[in-house]
Amino acid sequence: MNNSRLEELNLYIKEHKKVPLPELCSKFSISLSTLRRDLKKLEDTGSIQKIYGGVESKSQRQLTPLSTRIDINYSGKFKIARTAASFITNGDVIFLDSGSTVGSMAQFLGRLDNLTVVTNNIMVIEKVIRMPKIQLITLSGLYNRNTFSFVGDEVPLMLKRYNLSKAFMGTTGFSPSSGITHSTHLEAGVKRSAVDIAQTVILLADHLKFDAFAPYTYCSLDDIDRLYTDLPLADSYVNLCQQHHTEVFICN
Repeated sequence: MNNSRLEELNLYIKEHKKVPLPELCSKFSISLSTLRRDLKKLEDTGSIQKIYGGVESKSQRQLTPLSTRIDINYSGKFKIARTAASFITNGDVIFLDSGSTVGSMAQFLGRLDNLTVVTNNIMVIEKVIRMPKIQLITLSGLYNRNTFSFVGDEVPLMLKRYNLSKAFMGTTGFSPSSGITHSTHLEAGVKRSAVDIAQTVILLADHLKFDAFAPYTYCSLDDIDRLYTDLPLADSYVNLCQQHHTEVFICN
């Protein structure tokens, strides 16, 4: 399947709210059978739903600016960040992504020696730049003011130069049908690259992220080695994590 076409199809439906099938076939120069296969994939993620003669976009979690997200469930995110940071050891080469919870981890890194931090997160850069024992590698690109991060097609390419022992990832929403998602295409591209490269992938997601989804899936639970969250999981998520061999940590 053409993932680029799938993302463009999803965006087109989202922008136009309701779209007849013939219009989509014409717009993307694909057959009706191909369109139906693509739409089934989008329907499975929960991003669209079928209507008579066409499809319509379902409401999705929008990206809240980081300046606002920092204060949402601050206590839970602080506990997650502190506990996840304890998994970092001297000599690690880590990636810290643009999430607000991941960004909070930076304050707990000063105890470490011989640590290399790779990041596109301004929150992380501002803190780690004051820690002389830590080597800081920044990924430059287009500055996204909503996420306090650098994004762009060149950022994943820069990231692939490095051998990451651990990648700490945030998410806009996580659900069984959609996987680990994010609200913007460019940021999702950076996240996919980090997941592909890292030896160990760690997801930081407070309880508000569960049963939510955003337009772009950047990885599946199969890719996640550890999950740090602030409240006990529902039985369905406990079973799901067990099935995918994802270790769960409840942070108190």
